[in-house]
Amino acid sequence: MTAHAEERFLCALDDIPDGGSRGLLREGLDDRLCVVRQGDEVFVWLNDCPHEHRPMEYRQDRFLSGDGTHIVCYAHSAHFDIRTGHCFAGPCAGQSLVKVPARVENGEVWISAELPSIFD
Repeated sequence: MTAHAEERFLCALDDIPDGGSRGLLREGLDDRLCVVRQGDEVFVWLNDCPHEHRPMEYRQDRFLSGDGTHIVCYAHSAHFDIRTGHCFAGPCAGQSLVKVPARVENGEVWISAELPSIFD
């Protein structure tokens, strides 16, 4: 597989537990990305809650609700749809996470070479 110029390798699909989440692209104490896997699909979001622009996990790689059905920002209990990033409950209801385009090919996860801005 050849990477496209506008993409970069993120991780192997198997590095993310099926039905689970991982924080990736660590900068200092925080991960820049929230990555959720569901089977052969991945959903990649900037690790930035639109409420107060803080990282969402309560501890490393812990982005999901107890039942694994949605993303939760543990600072103020905002709840987001895994597939759309739409906040359906909490202080930023109606807002959305910032999506990072991603694809899976041959067991590898590829993302945009340039990450979107929270201000786009």
